[in-house]
Order: sequence, then C-alpha cells, then structure tokens
Amino acid sequence: MVHIPLDDNDQLDERYIQALMLSRVIKRILKNRADIELSSNPVFIEKPIAEFMNRLKVDSIDKFNETTYISSINFYKDRASLDKHEALGALIIYVGASYLVELVKKLDYPEVDEDDPEAMLDAIGTFCNLIAGNFKAGLTQLGYIELVMSHFSGYENKVLLGVDFSPNESRMYEIEFEIRGEKRIVAEFSMASIPLET
Repeated sequence: MVHIPLDDNDQLDERYIQALMLSRVIKRILKNRADIELSSNPVFIEKPIAEFMNRLKVDSIDKFNETTYISSINFYKDRASLDKHEALGALIIYVGASYLVELVKKLDYPEVDEDDPEAMLDAIGTFCNLIAGNFKAGLTQLGYIELVMSHFSGYENKVLLGVDFSPNESRMYEIEFEIRGEKRIVAEFSMASIPLET
C-alpha cells in the first residue's frame, strides 16, 4: 500500500503530488529518450531545507562517492519575479561523473570526455533543462499558471553560494533513481504555492 502524505488540513500534499510528477517526468525521459529502465521505483525523501546565507545549500557529499556534476534551474511566477530573483521553486539534478558520460551517449547528445569539466557541466545542464521544461509543461497541464524558468547553472560537487528558493518553504523532496541496481541520478525539488490558471 502506498502512503500518500497529507497536509495540515488532511488534504493531499500538493508538493508530494508535484514531486511524484517530477519523478514520472524523469522516468519517461530516461525510457523514451535513452531506452533506460529504472531497477526499482524512485525513492522519495522529504527533508528540511538547509540554508546558506538565505539560499538553498547544495552539496553532493552524501549523493555519490565520486566527482558529481550538479545543475540547478529556478521557477518563477513571471518575468518580473525572475528579474527580482523571487523564486517560487528550485530543481537540482545530481549525476556522478562516470554515469553522466554514459547517460549523455544514451540520450544521443554529443559525447563528452570525463576529463573536460566544461563539457560535463554543459551536459548536466542540458539534461536538467530537458527535465525542467517537461516538468513545467506538466504543471501547466495540472492547471497551474505557466511558470518562467531560469537558465540552467552547472557545478562540480557543490554550489558554493547556494541556490535561490522561496523563503516560504522549509521542506523539500529528494528523489533517488536507481539504474542497474545502483543509485545513478538524484533530483532535489522545492516549490512554494503556485497560482492556478484562471
């Protein structure tokens, strides 16, 4: 039996539903674009947001035991909110270096060399952008307003200055994806309340 989290008013937890949709977006991209099957269902972990100077702390130390490439994208209510850095949400994708090389090849992107950090950063950013665009479209289909996305940013191992997020949020979801019996991709997701389309 699957436990569906409820909020304080015994309603379905909106963030969990969004995180579930995000996991399905990633699963579908892996299957349809790269013919990659997950070994098991994604693992969802709800956790408190760790802040660093009023930004979301992002570090791969507990994700993979190797060099890890990270990409982040923010979501905004509109262009004015983007210009003022008033984020509604944040998506962070982590992939270990060795698997990123394989993933890029399966996605039919230009091959990358693990010893070329700039190419690896571009690869993880492109993958994150693909996920974020599909996720944003899914949110619109659920009846939310069409959000504005930032450009992706790429990092190696940690984000020194952190990532923008909504100060109204205190918790986030981490989703782990296992491929061939090993954790290969991790997504982190935080989102404030999104206005509905009127």
